[in-house]
Amino acid sequence: MALLIAEIGGSSSRWALLDGDAPEALVPAPGEQLPGFNPLNGDSEAFAAGLNTYFGERLPAALRADRLAVYGAGCGSPDRAARMESALRQVWPSAVIDVRTDLLGAARGLWLQDQGLTLVLGTGSSVGWYDGERVHQMMPSLGYVLGDEGSGADIGRTLLQDAFYRRMPEEAREAIFGAEGPILQEVLAHVYRSPFPSRALASYAGRLAGFTAMDYVRELITARFHSFIEAFKPFHTPEQRQRVRATGSIAWGYRELLAACLLEHGMDLLAAERDPLKGLVRWHRQKG
Repeated sequence: MALLIAEIGGSSSRWALLDGDAPEALVPAPGEQLPGFNPLNGDSEAFAAGLNTYFGERLPAALRADRLAVYGAGCGSPDRAARMESALRQVWPSAVIDVRTDLLGAARGLWLQDQGLTLVLGTGSSVGWYDGERVHQMMPSLGYVLGDEGSGADIGRTLLQDAFYRRMPEEAREAIFGAEGPILQEVLAHVYRSPFPSRALASYAGRLAGFTAMDYVRELITARFHSFIEAFKPFHTPEQRQRVRATGSIAWGYRELLAACLLEHGMDLLAAERDPLKGLVRWHRQKG
């Protein structure tokens, strides 16, 4: 029986096809992107159509998978997990579909059967203690409006505030946004008219990737990471906080800054991965 593993974020997704003893097929290929879906506010029809098109053209065997192991953003309640399953059934109507949270997927992929603290820092942020089997998420997930400290949305929001409130050096402002930017009306339209405001905010965080040598950029990212750490510290014992692994675009892209911030709080970042998919392949192969 062929197993299709999916790691689904709000803006993109990654997939692995396991079929017997054959080497796993991982998609998308470098430079490509598969659509993501969040059951809180996602477009299920567009998501399903994008998957059908991509797999039909590049990996038709995936459309014949018997089982799906799905780890999705926004799937922390039974009704939202059911929405994710319903969206996927448009593509796999008769497959056995098991939907779990993206945090559990991150924990399994990063730790396998080991124990440790799992951080997810992408468009949003989350944290949980993994005991080798289950993930314990003690800190409530407040979303990008009330929480998600240290995430792409959080960093992007702070960056825009600093730009419009003239809290950043002019040199940094021009380097990041150009001589004429950012333009207020364009930014407001991009964020407030977007069907996915958190993604719109997170897109601005990506602008900082080439400017981490700037003091302003390092201080901004460091401050948001410290805010994230201060938020989750009270929910986990010192023993649980000793060993940390992280995943997500922000954790990966700014892993050196993240490691330094964690170390200031007495935590050791053992690894940072762009995504947990390869680890999930190992976990599922071990489980059989």
